[in-house]
Amino acid sequence: MERYITDAIYNNIPQRKSVEMELAQKRLYTKLSSVISGNEYLPIEEELNRIYSEVEKELFYCGFVEGIRFLISCMK
Repeated sequence: MERYITDAIYNNIPQRKSVEMELAQKRLYTKLSSVISGNEYLPIEEELNRIYSEVEKELFYCGFVEGIRFLISCMK
């Protein structure tokens, strides 16, 4: 249930990546596209995008849980 709530909150918040993350991602995609043929590149890019979104979700979840634990400890 806890995971469902955090996923629902995360999915309803508009996400903005930092400028540094956007630039690093573009540099990585540029390097990959120069060394990988076109028909192999697209699946790799899609997988990287999926991984980035999962990592962001997991980091949000960890921060959310720690925030709730902190609030509960303050209430004791």
